[in-house]
Amino acid sequence: MNSMNDTENIYGYGRLDMHIHTTASDGTDSPREVVELAHSLGVEAIAITDHDSVAGVAEAQAAGAELGVEVVAGIEISADYLGNRAHVLGYFIDPDSPALAPAVNWAVNERDARNVKIVGAMQADGFDISLDALREAYPDAVLGRPHMAEWLMKKGYVSSIKEAFDRYLGEGKPYYRNRERMPMTQAMEVILQAGGLPVLAHPFQYGYNDRERFDFVKAAVEAGCQGLEAYYSEHDQPQRRWVLERAAQFGLKVSGGSDYHGTRKPHIQLGSGIDGSLKLPFAVLEQLRSPDWRIDSCLMP
Repeated sequence: MNSMNDTENIYGYGRLDMHIHTTASDGTDSPREVVELAHSLGVEAIAITDHDSVAGVAEAQAAGAELGVEVVAGIEISADYLGNRAHVLGYFIDPDSPALAPAVNWAVNERDARNVKIVGAMQADGFDISLDALREAYPDAVLGRPHMAEWLMKKGYVSSIKEAFDRYLGEGKPYYRNRERMPMTQAMEVILQAGGLPVLAHPFQYGYNDRERFDFVKAAVEAGCQGLEAYYSEHDQPQRRWVLERAAQFGLKVSGGSDYHGTRKPHIQLGSGIDGSLKLPFAVLEQLRSPDWRIDSCLMP
């Protein structure tokens, strides 16, 4: 097993970001714009991980080949674990694999049905909003609540996207509607069938206590999970350490990234997270793509 001291000597801390969203889901930068930004920042490799979509991968990889930025084909599947969210990242997938169809189609159909309910309720209460207007404003996106929030801001109902969620669209707010998600076990299976590596995203973002979070990670491993996202914009050092320890305990790989969404999450910067706090060892990419290599998590900072 390679120690972190060894990997630092070989790879150092390169510029790497393995969690990025584009206009193919709920980001505000096109796939090409994301790659151009990465190039301008000196980021050497990125993964395009749009929600329930691989529509942006080809454009990003073409731009990456042109600009010298490695672009990993990825996805982030919105799954379900015991009635709660479970986001599963898939790396090195074949974007053309028919195995992805169940996840993509499930998400699109469920999100479309949810959008109809939300927009219909808002229209009934007098809001100037319609699905046709949203589709015209965001022609290449998989429509969701972030687009509605931005629309409300543009129309002057709120002063920020955060306010739109806090007042209208967030969980427990007047226009929030539940959606059915693919079971986590099926999400893992889809990624594996598409030739990918399934990684559980940001384990501290689901509201669990330590015992519940441990059970969550254990269930993910039993479902086929092969990695944990330890380096994340909103993980502090103790949280990162907890995830790294669980990765070591279960023999998993580790990943990380900013969760960049462009201006939709303006506090998060590509490659560096919040206030430059994201420092992702480039060795992370090397062990993710190696069939056998696991970083010794206990030696990682």
